[in-house]
Amino acid sequence: MTVRALLLTSALLACSAAAGCQAPPPPAPPAPAPTDHAAAAAAQALESRGDMASAAAAWLRLAQAEPQHHDWVVAAGRCLARAGRFAEAVDLLQAARSRFPGSIEIDTVLAKAFLLQAESPDTIAPEVRWADAAELAEGVLRVQPDDEDCRLILAQATYLLGDWQRAVREAEEAVRRHPQRAGAHVLLGRIASDRFARLLREHAAGGRDPQAEADLVAAIDVQRQLARRSFERAAELDPQRAHPHVALGQLAAVDHKTDQVRRHFVDALAIDPDTALDHSVFERELDWRQRRDAYTTALQRYAARPDATGAKRATLRWYVARALYDGGEWAAARDAFAAALADNPGATNCHYYLLLCHWQLGDHDAATQSAAAYTAVGAAAFADVVRALPSERRAEVGAIVQFLADRAFRAGNVVASRDLNHVIACLSDSADAWNNHAFLCRETGQFEAALASYRSALEKEPDSPQLLNDTAVVLQYHLATDPNNLQEARRLYERAIRLADEQLAGDRLGPALRQRAEQARTDARKNLAALPQ
Repeated sequence: MTVRALLLTSALLACSAAAGCQAPPPPAPPAPAPTDHAAAAAAQALESRGDMASAAAAWLRLAQAEPQHHDWVVAAGRCLARAGRFAEAVDLLQAARSRFPGSIEIDTVLAKAFLLQAESPDTIAPEVRWADAAELAEGVLRVQPDDEDCRLILAQATYLLGDWQRAVREAEEAVRRHPQRAGAHVLLGRIASDRFARLLREHAAGGRDPQAEADLVAAIDVQRQLARRSFERAAELDPQRAHPHVALGQLAAVDHKTDQVRRHFVDALAIDPDTALDHSVFERELDWRQRRDAYTTALQRYAARPDATGAKRATLRWYVARALYDGGEWAAARDAFAAALADNPGATNCHYYLLLCHWQLGDHDAATQSAAAYTAVGAAAFADVVRALPSERRAEVGAIVQFLADRAFRAGNVVASRDLNHVIACLSDSADAWNNHAFLCRETGQFEAALASYRSALEKEPDSPQLLNDTAVVLQYHLATDPNNLQEARRLYERAIRLADEQLAGDRLGPALRQRAEQARTDARKNLAALPQ
């Protein structure tokens, strides 16, 4: 027996012992009709909106109120699994198997939960869950060979376990039994795509004789064509499914068929703007005008859908705006980013690009407003965005933020200056930058923030008498309700005086530094004398 067979056998035995994955008994008699139609409709509405956590809670309440209805347990388990609460879903459904023996619906949803759980990074041995799912699906198929869901679950589980031949057989059987359903075609396409990618890697490695090379090229083409046909059929059968169009675009990108990439990706985005799509392919294959036009087409088609949402429109507006930005069309990009933000106020990254568009257009007041709005989302996150830029661009954007911060301070807008200086402090992480932010926090009454920034400055220059004194001032005069703060202030003043004495006793300080040390010592002595005993 091979290692893979031993692994599968042990996993299946574990499934039988832990989950009781035996063939289901004859179907149970139908449950009585539900009584709380309003609650069921409300739970279904939550699930339809994608709020799986709330839907699961609603279904669970129904299951507790009407324990004779196994449909409520099935729905609760389905929503728990889709919400990522796999352990709860599995426990609920496994317990339900003994309460409702013979329920194919429970076994099917449990098998799906196992597959979803195996995808979680927290799952240590996903192959065990794949085997659990396969065993449950096989049990259902022994009773109902035409069950499409379990046929596809079995095909996917065996595929993940490495038995590609059986996976293909099961998927082809699903196609034979359900020729008008898209799921099996998607799975066949996925398997063929994986084989295609693996064969391409083998081809890139080289080192074959001419005949082996020809055979490999032929095998690559077989899998390419099979994947393409499968995804095309899936797209034809289910026009509302975005994934087949994404897969077709990816296949076209491998062959550098730009027009096909654009067509398939636009088709996918017009169905679901948030579909998992590698937008960098567009950036490689299309110039900014082509990207603008492609995203605009997708936006127009999606916006015409009766189920279109503002958040998803905003996604496409953002990509239109980004293409315009890349083309230097600052005014058009500004308007497009503003429209995306209006559609989805949560699209806070628009503030960053609006800042840069306003800057390019010379509107410094609007640039300051956008910069402050983006800072309000999180100064550290703003700094991370700038830090991730190439070095030259990073310096340029950092200088823009510094200019706006200084300009805001001169104009008397201390709050905006404070917040933008927070970004500068996070970005440069220097004692001077943290000191500047701390001072502005003191000036605007944010004393806890001031203390935090003074502490950050002291981490950079722990022997600065001025920083020690200023930190103690916040503790003494603004945060004195905590006795511990007064004790710390005393220690900081004493340390500031001692360090100033040591520094002034030497001859290494220039005139400016000497003056600062003298002033810090004078201030620390005066504040220490005023400190309550």
